[in-house]
Amino acid sequence: MTLLIGGTVETAARQTTVRQRLDGLDVLRGAAVGAVLLGHSWPGVFQGAGIVGVIVFFVLSGYLITGVLMRDIERHRKVRYGRFYAHRAFRLLPALIAFLGVYAIVELAADVLGDRSKGIIGYTLLAGFGYLKDLPLPFDVSMAIGPLWTLAVEEQFYLIWPALLVLALRKNRQGRLVGWSAAVVVSLMTASVLAMLILAPHLHSLVYALPTTWGLALIIGSALRLYRVRMFSWFSGPRMRRAALLGAAAVLASLMFFPKANETPAFFFIGGPLAMAAAAVLVVLAASRSGRMPQWTRPLQLLGTVSYAAYLWNYPVILWLNHGSTADLPPLVAVSAILLTLVLAVVSWHTVERLGRMGRERFDKYCGG
Repeated sequence: MTLLIGGTVETAARQTTVRQRLDGLDVLRGAAVGAVLLGHSWPGVFQGAGIVGVIVFFVLSGYLITGVLMRDIERHRKVRYGRFYAHRAFRLLPALIAFLGVYAIVELAADVLGDRSKGIIGYTLLAGFGYLKDLPLPFDVSMAIGPLWTLAVEEQFYLIWPALLVLALRKNRQGRLVGWSAAVVVSLMTASVLAMLILAPHLHSLVYALPTTWGLALIIGSALRLYRVRMFSWFSGPRMRRAALLGAAAVLASLMFFPKANETPAFFFIGGPLAMAAAAVLVVLAASRSGRMPQWTRPLQLLGTVSYAAYLWNYPVILWLNHGSTADLPPLVAVSAILLTLVLAVVSWHTVERLGRMGRERFDKYCGG
């Protein structure tokens, strides 16, 4: 059992400074998007898999993006906001533009989901490109962009977090930043869930996607990066790492079967925090591992590399193949959807996302990145 176990605190700290991409984190990405694919394909069995995968992504995102911000602050004593948001655009927009462009063409030409008949294609593009899917909107949008609520949560968080982080670090108040941020999002989540239960129980899907409902996962990931040396030291021994790995994996695996996770208050208040804690442990184990991952994890590493596009495409592919429904998927449709998703994700990585990487390199070259 060498997965995420080998390494020391010192070598891992040096490695995370030098290497931009860690094999262990790609394995974690692959496992997270794999959980999402299972949740989309067999929702009756893996009822909590989708949100478990999303929570892992949120914790991982908080850790990585706060690391990007910290490196900027350490080198330049500030966050270069133009560079930061340009890099975000180069990473996210090419695949998103391709996805939404194909969606519009398919629906305008074939109206598979009835979106052209409903007159909601334009609204769907607005919500997708504007990162608005997590908010209550005064217009209807397509089911095809349902999973984009997670991207909206992340981008809204990163409109606020960099400035707060800079202010906190200048005054050496990062602990207060983490504490107050966590208190605010937990309070807002609690208020929204209680309001749902009292006033409108049928609006669980709205509360589920609000930016405050799972914002704690992003804050936890950010806190891991701020206090990473201390976190790494907690898991420095091989026995501790092995026990932590098995325990965290068991928690997340069991939560994948949580019934009606997207509408059950018990998951909001218990399952979600448990998943965040387990995901935090796995992020620390992956980020602090100095050795290469075992060869048998290679498929998960590869899946993690193309996880962004796989996440974008899987849900609409299922809808298109299953006549606009995600319920009661025939096995052949479920498997076909996963295979087609992987093909589209690989094509995306080697085409439009490659253009984004090239654009980012040129931006850094001419703008002193």
